[in-house]
Amino acid sequence: MRVLVSVVVVAVSASCVRAVREERREQPVDTGQLVRLSSEGPRRWDFGDGATASGQVVEHAFTKAGRYEVKALDGDRVTDRVSVLVQPRDVFHAVVPGAEAVLVFRTLDDVGPAIDFVERLGSVGAVQRLVERAPVLQFALEPGRAGVAAIDRAEGAGTFLVPGVEALVTFFGVHDEAGGTKAFREFLVDHGWREAEGRFVSQDLRGKLFADRGTVWFVTGEADAEIDRAAALVLAAPTQGLVSEPAAAAAIAELASGGVAVLARPSAPSRARRVAPQAWSIAVGALHFGAQEGRLVAKLLAAGPLWKTPPRSRPARLLANTAEGPIAAVSLDVPVVEVLDAFGLGPRSGEVDDEEVRAGLAVLSRRLDLSLYADVDAFLAATIRGGGRPAPRVTLLAEAAVPDRVAVRGALERLLMRRREPVDSASEGDTTIWRTVVAPQPLELALDRDTLYARWGRPLDGAAPIDLVSQLARRSEGACGPGHVTAFIDVGQLGRDLLEPRMVPGLDPRKVITTQALTSTFVTQLTSVEQVFLDLAPTATGASLLLEVKLSPPERAR
Repeated sequence: MRVLVSVVVVAVSASCVRAVREERREQPVDTGQLVRLSSEGPRRWDFGDGATASGQVVEHAFTKAGRYEVKALDGDRVTDRVSVLVQPRDVFHAVVPGAEAVLVFRTLDDVGPAIDFVERLGSVGAVQRLVERAPVLQFALEPGRAGVAAIDRAEGAGTFLVPGVEALVTFFGVHDEAGGTKAFREFLVDHGWREAEGRFVSQDLRGKLFADRGTVWFVTGEADAEIDRAAALVLAAPTQGLVSEPAAAAAIAELASGGVAVLARPSAPSRARRVAPQAWSIAVGALHFGAQEGRLVAKLLAAGPLWKTPPRSRPARLLANTAEGPIAAVSLDVPVVEVLDAFGLGPRSGEVDDEEVRAGLAVLSRRLDLSLYADVDAFLAATIRGGGRPAPRVTLLAEAAVPDRVAVRGALERLLMRRREPVDSASEGDTTIWRTVVAPQPLELALDRDTLYARWGRPLDGAAPIDLVSQLARRSEGACGPGHVTAFIDVGQLGRDLLEPRMVPGLDPRKVITTQALTSTFVTQLTSVEQVFLDLAPTATGASLLLEVKLSPPERAR
């Protein structure tokens, strides 16, 4: 009997012990995001990261990415086990909704290449001013031993402005809020900031330092009230930050991953500056920087295309069969006024002077192609004869489709007749030719039934023809095509032209060589840019933009 009773007691006791409730959450949460957990009664919670809490319902934010096994305990017995997946906080989640100017680095490893690239562009002063207002960026480059241990490089850093608040908000992600705040405080003091009455003070700025939800914040401005307003917005922002705003979330979803990202909204129209409201609502872009190249891929979002593609588009004939070696080229197949209006730059309707400008720009509502060449021989001759003062000389070729031959001819004749220089003109059949001199170079214009041709400068002799359209289309699909604004600048070609050995008739060869060396050095010291390529095109939801900047090799830049 005793054996039977014992067995029954054990069986009953076993049946009274509840099984552990198991839960595995596959939807990741961000570091710094509060995770809500609950059980059937008051419990002691072990979050798996060294932190504990008590209660039936608790909230906890994890500071490092990973998978955590959270346990709820009733005494020594585990009643609940929850597996939580934590990912690095998306950098846009740290930006408050409504921010109008945003620059974020997806990881801290993206800060250095971006700053190096901008400095090589010759914008050292701009970088210094940004770092002075946003020392977070400099701290990311040199965090010190304590900072390395505290910061979360995968969470990145950023800076943004809030509409109506005169303060700049900067931030970076951390594993350890106390450690990250302490390391950044020491960094500020070491770099000339003085701490007084809960503020940091530099020569021109005041700043407020605080930590919240796995992020260290530094807000700078000139007035404490504005700084406090910005800080309050940060603390009250939802966990998803800017992504909680539908329009911004849609824009961010258009971005390529990685690198540096920017987001902007159009500024309010200003009557004083004669700026019209822009047609787009949000612009977003992803920047990637290499040792020698920077690339921006951007979208401008709107209710529809920002401008119309001309219905009677034609190929870029000039650039498809142009002379080899241009230092610049432009191709437009757009209504120019509509493009300017999209960015708030167009002439304002209803004002007499601007209406005349709009009418004039209507001539360029179809195809316009330009190519520019360095006339090195003429440049060297003019420079030497001018006592060494640089006197650039170029040859510009242009071709424009005209919607109204009679109107264009009348406008050209009125413009040319106003000039003091003599103008020769001749007509044969449907073609009219004008010849004159503009800014000491010859200008030749030819107008036929539907096209205006122009050459400013000396004719190009002996240059092999190339298909520049095909070359540019390989860099961006549709470049030089219907509805596109495409531009290309090749500073490197100018440098090569200047250094090419040459004999200039009538000039001392020694002076030619010396002048070549001086002008080439001037160009390389003026900029380290090798090439710039831009392609802008309308889309069903606004417009797309591609910008590539290539830098010259460091040895050439020196």
